[in-house]
Amino acid sequence: MDDLNKLIADNLKEIRKSKALSLEQASSLTSISKSMLSQLERGEVNPTISTVYKLSLGLKVPVTAFTAPKPTPFSRTGKKEVAPLISDDGRYRLYPVFSFRNGQDFEIFDFEFDEGGQMEGNRQMAGTREFITVYSGQLTLVFKDTEYVLEAGDSAVYNAFDDYIYKNTGKGMVTACIVVHYPN
Repeated sequence: MDDLNKLIADNLKEIRKSKALSLEQASSLTSISKSMLSQLERGEVNPTISTVYKLSLGLKVPVTAFTAPKPTPFSRTGKKEVAPLISDDGRYRLYPVFSFRNGQDFEIFDFEFDEGGQMEGNRQMAGTREFITVYSGQLTLVFKDTEYVLEAGDSAVYNAFDDYIYKNTGKGMVTACIVVHYPN
């Protein structure tokens, strides 16, 4: 079993047990068979992204809950230590600096967005809110027909379960910090 499969297996088992769910109950919530869940927990199969997404929605935890390492008394992290999530032909980079873990209802991301880039927000489960602080550049958030322009030093909070778009509408790169808060 490779490291990622072991991490997913261990986290899945811990999340299921923390929610006091049997394999049968977890199967009902996720639409994944009981036997497949058992194989996933033992690390015997490689989960697809689709499978991890089903687990996330059914168990009401972020996708990163399955890939986050176990907490230690002290850990140091930063953009150099984490692989970015990349979109918009590489112009949008989201670094999961602090990933979701059991008992912690938030994640923190460093955000880089090259000039002219545009990306749809990652729609989250109901009740999820994002808090953003822009450090450099000009970021426009579009919700339906309303645009909100954030400049360096501005902060905002918004529903991450609505449809929205990020746009770099200024000169140069946008850098920001995003905190995603998940409902209990």
